[in-house]
Amino acid sequence: MSASTLPSVSVAMPMRNAAAFVAESVRSVLSQATPTYAVQLVVVDDGSSDGSADVVRAVLDEQTWPNATCEILTGPCNGIAAALNAAFAACTGTYLARCDSDDLFPPGRLARHAAFLEDPANAEFVAVCGGFDTVDPKGALVSRLHEDCESEDITDKLRRGDTPTHFGTFLVRRTVVEALGGARDYFAGTEDVDLQLRIGTIGRVWFEPDTAYIYRLHHASSTHTQASPVREFLTEQARKFARQRAEGKPDDLARGVAEAPPTDDATTPGGKPMDVGEQIQGMLIGRSWKAVAAGQRSESFRLGWAAIKARPIHPAGYTNLLKLLILPTLRHKTTAPISSSR
Repeated sequence: MSASTLPSVSVAMPMRNAAAFVAESVRSVLSQATPTYAVQLVVVDDGSSDGSADVVRAVLDEQTWPNATCEILTGPCNGIAAALNAAFAACTGTYLARCDSDDLFPPGRLARHAAFLEDPANAEFVAVCGGFDTVDPKGALVSRLHEDCESEDITDKLRRGDTPTHFGTFLVRRTVVEALGGARDYFAGTEDVDLQLRIGTIGRVWFEPDTAYIYRLHHASSTHTQASPVREFLTEQARKFARQRAEGKPDDLARGVAEAPPTDDATTPGGKPMDVGEQIQGMLIGRSWKAVAAGQRSESFRLGWAAIKARPIHPAGYTNLLKLLILPTLRHKTTAPISSSR
């Protein structure tokens, strides 16, 4: 079977100043292609000034990628939602996924999810998604989210405004994204939250707990450059709108009455973006206590030291390590501190 007749998966990759990471991201997507599934990668260069597009071209030149294609488009430079929609418009595959230009797909992820959607027994499902890992800027594991979860239908969760995972883990039937009209500009930086919640209004969504996405935590990511009050407001709006739709009503944005987001100003009190070091440290501290609860004392100490290195001038890591050292061996009775996630 030729690549043109294979079941195909398209991947949208919005990109802006990602030269430090995009080569690895592109390779992780193109290597998803198999003799059974073709992969189309659409990269939208949305105003990069660091030569990101040249980095992508170099990856394409370094080897052949059987059953995989990649095109680089010039973006509209009108926000992340517009860039994402430009990529969606160029995607032609039966199924659609998103990979940001600083993140990664784990090996075999697209074929596994495409096989689920190809199965006639799963015809009612419009999307399948999974768990995700977070890594630091160098690619070292920070947390493995959803490792204790089970396979389940998450449609009802999405319809009431819950987002159990990251949109990067989703594989969606392309016709569904088209029916929704893609991402909405109002959700600058949280368009992925709104999009996955709206997918739940079209049909059923299945969750598999295996790692389906690798999310990189670093200072230049949109999560860590957007003022926290703006991100928190837009995330809550997405959840509020989902609840409105669940009641059978058009959401406020569809009715044209959505409240304007606060100003994205990091100089106002409480307006700073989320600190990546604090986020990484919190996740590592949480993992250290899970290791204690599992009787893995050596691993708990290793994670405790990693938490210190993530934020060496902050006392939280040292306090945590001291607690790990002075507490007696615990036998599955420790309650782990809650760590922050994305």
